[in-house]
Amino acid sequence: MNRFLTALTISVAILGAAPLSVNSPLDTLDNFKYETPTGREMKIPKKTKLVIIAFEKDTGALVNDYLDTQSPFYLPKNNSIFIADINKMPTVITNMFALPKLQKYKHLIYLHYGEKFQNIVPNQEQKITLLHIEEQKIKDISFISTQEELKTAIEK
Repeated sequence: MNRFLTALTISVAILGAAPLSVNSPLDTLDNFKYETPTGREMKIPKKTKLVIIAFEKDTGALVNDYLDTQSPFYLPKNNSIFIADINKMPTVITNMFALPKLQKYKHLIYLHYGEKFQNIVPNQEQKITLLHIEEQKIKDISFISTQEELKTAIEK
């Protein structure tokens, strides 16, 4: 009986995880698994100041198009990372088309495949989510939709 209650409590805690908000610790994002397009597991660096997150194909393309015009070291130099949540993409499409295309980019992309991520991280339709980090805590959450806004946020 005790094992059942323990398992139930853990399940409820995981499924009912609170959404990220201002003052949430950055390491909350470490509860999720990220991979590069080549399959290498990644962790979020502690020095990160900006987390850029795309939940849709169009917003991901906007970020990739902008970053493709920059140096491969542009994001690390600005203590920023880019996470593309691709959980809605069918596996066949991901493996046959998306991953080969993503592997050609010179910038680092963190891919997330699980559906719980979108329930925890605030997002808006057709917007890129920005998590502004200070002292390893989320200090601001904003949403953008243009490359100019993206540039301003990264270089701030």
